[in-house]
Amino acid sequence: MLAVTDGTNDLVRAINNRLSALSFHIRQYYWVDMKKINEIYRYKTEEYSMDAINKFNIYPEQIPFWVMDWIPEKGGYLIGNLQPAHMDFRFFTLGNLWSIISSLSTPRQNEAILNLIEAKWDDLVGHMPLKICYPALDNEEWRIITGSDPKNTQNFF
Repeated sequence: MLAVTDGTNDLVRAINNRLSALSFHIRQYYWVDMKKINEIYRYKTEEYSMDAINKFNIYPEQIPFWVMDWIPEKGGYLIGNLQPAHMDFRFFTLGNLWSIISSLSTPRQNEAILNLIEAKWDDLVGHMPLKICYPALDNEEWRIITGSDPKNTQNFF
């Protein structure tokens, strides 16, 4: 949307540099697949240094029990971030599909996202349009986050 002219060259260069760093950060730290889950289970916590492997101090106990059984061997997805050291492991369909369309995720990650959607078709689509979020939200959390959208309830058929 920004026209490249002599007056905007520096701005375009700064944007491209920032996008590169941001893309790396998201691809590296918000990607989860079986390999990454296994790494998280081996993380040391409370690391604070430039060399820290667990940069967000994620505790293995924060990984929901359903994730290990839900991610297919050749699948993966980008997770959300609720606050520092508190990752949201639910599958957000729109964000993951936009990461493919916008080239935010790598070709390998794109394939893994699509593999996950195919493998978990019954969970994500079933007989209705694609769910916004999996697992479905319920009660007050459902009302606040989805605006009471009935497609995102656990019992919607």
